[in-house]
Amino acid sequence: MNEQFDICVIGAGMAGATIAAYLAPKGIKIALIDRGFSEKNRIVGELLQPGAVETLSEMGLGHLLNGFDGQDIHGYALLQDQEQFSIPYNKDHRTHFHGVGLHNGRFLQQLRASALKNPSVTKLEGIATGLIENQNGVIQGVKFKDKATGEINEIKAKLTITSDGFFSHFRKKLSKNEKRVTSFFIGLVLKNCPLPYPNHGHVFLSGPTPFLCYPISSTEVRLLIDFPGDKAPKRPAIKEHLKNNVEPYIPDCMKAHFAEAVGEENFKVMPNHYMAARPVLKEGAVLLGDALNMRHPLTGGGITAIFSDVKILGSHLLSMSDFSDTELIHKKVRMYYKDRRHANANVNILANALYGVMSNDLLKNAVFQYIKQGGNYAFEPISILAGLNKDQKILIKHFVAVALFGAKSLIKESVSNFPKAMGMIWDALKIIKPLAKNELTIAAVFGPHHNLK
Repeated sequence: MNEQFDICVIGAGMAGATIAAYLAPKGIKIALIDRGFSEKNRIVGELLQPGAVETLSEMGLGHLLNGFDGQDIHGYALLQDQEQFSIPYNKDHRTHFHGVGLHNGRFLQQLRASALKNPSVTKLEGIATGLIENQNGVIQGVKFKDKATGEINEIKAKLTITSDGFFSHFRKKLSKNEKRVTSFFIGLVLKNCPLPYPNHGHVFLSGPTPFLCYPISSTEVRLLIDFPGDKAPKRPAIKEHLKNNVEPYIPDCMKAHFAEAVGEENFKVMPNHYMAARPVLKEGAVLLGDALNMRHPLTGGGITAIFSDVKILGSHLLSMSDFSDTELIHKKVRMYYKDRRHANANVNILANALYGVMSNDLLKNAVFQYIKQGGNYAFEPISILAGLNKDQKILIKHFVAVALFGAKSLIKESVSNFPKAMGMIWDALKIIKPLAKNELTIAAVFGPHHNLK
């Protein structure tokens, strides 16, 4: 424990394990801390959009998606009432983007194993209890309670990366973030279930709240059902919600498998959060992953954002010749916070804007009919959802266009719908305004375009 590390990573979840796996092959000395390294069982983080897959490959870690029955995802399907259609990730044969549906825990074990095989990584099992701070306010490491011995040790490092998830113990010290619960997801696994569109993500819009599904192995489909409100549902409320708001809208090919899963009552409930990044610069420390920034998981953008953050921070750190220059480390952290805001703005805005839209029947129908037109009405939005298009002007353009399209359709149906149409536009503005304020900069909106990967 007297060893001086280059980096101490608190939390070996998706963010912490990935940055350790990315940096360790370069000989960077890393202490990787987690309360337990056994396989986790989560109901989100099971869909990697193409942007996440591409970023993982760019970090030299793409091979870690093999060997545990992950399923390629080729696009998205939207289903509403009697209408349905699919949108491919690839506009034509010139690109070959795909996502991956998987068991989060199995994939995480691959990432951890990749990091821990490097002799420069020290595995520490236990709980980080506090940051070590000198008289000048510089973070110099962490206090750590060893799981086996119960002893409190000090881990010294030039940089401490806090990636301890959405219940982060260190967020208050390193940010001014305001976390709020937007809803809950109820998770079920459907076994040997055929899908209307094989190897696609599915979003079901017919019911009062949205639900979605996608394959996570060759024999399993994950079904995620939104439950509105800020209080977790109890079992009776879950069963009532499934019976009244989900079962009537399940496609015929899935009904028997859905009934079987409901009968098993193996429900998992997880809160969905929105938290814009508001980091506080503190020399010697940096926030990463859900400890810094969260968005609604409706669009499957969580891992896209995490891998983007890992690559940005990791690339800045890898550009250093060594870790003796603490001022340079601090400069790199500032650059990371600045760069990541632009890189993740579309992912963050789309996730929560789309969830807001799904809670408004008029806007929900407008989105469905707008995308159904095909061409760039569908391809550009799906490229943003896929994490491949970071141009924020394109996102804002389509969001405004959907509202105007919906209003025009209402007025075309009947002039008497004019007040309703204006109300829908106002609702759209109320959804997008706070998100744009949190996530966008003037330079991002009026600066040069950022094209597809």
